[in-house]
Amino acid sequence: MKKPRRGEAPGPLNINSMMDMMTIILVFLLKSYSSEDVSVAPSDNLQLPFSTAEAAPKLAVNMVVEKGQVIVDGKPILQLGTADDPTKPGSKVPAVPETELQGQLVPKLFDVLTQKATDAKALGERAGGSSKDLGFKGQILMQVDKDMPFNVVRTVMYTAGQAQFGEFKFVVVKLNE
Repeated sequence: MKKPRRGEAPGPLNINSMMDMMTIILVFLLKSYSSEDVSVAPSDNLQLPFSTAEAAPKLAVNMVVEKGQVIVDGKPILQLGTADDPTKPGSKVPAVPETELQGQLVPKLFDVLTQKATDAKALGERAGGSSKDLGFKGQILMQVDKDMPFNVVRTVMYTAGQAQFGEFKFVVVKLNE
């Protein structure tokens, strides 16, 4: 009988086992990876307020209220005008033009947001569940300039509320402590 030799080089690696291992690692990493995709486009007309908030933003209809306009999902909807600042005589602040208002409602913005709500409800129903479970939750992600007057924010929020968006999430810049 021959004695087995020691020190022989081991046989070739089994590539199937290595591929199985790499697939398992890849699936694990993909399942554990989460990304919150909220686009905040830098603009000279938009300076977000600072906060120490910890909650991550969730994907929803994106509304930007800049110094000169209101943008919904990347499309300009309403041009803001200016009005006299009651706190500083002689200076101007952004304001919703009177010609664009019906009471507190902004019809242009209302029509766009109502269409977004209708589309989200239809998508939820096509997905096979109730609209509350899958599609439309009435959430709107608001990016508002930190110097925007409250009456503009109130008017925009009122209009969104009338268009079935009742849950507002404000985007802020997180302070590093």
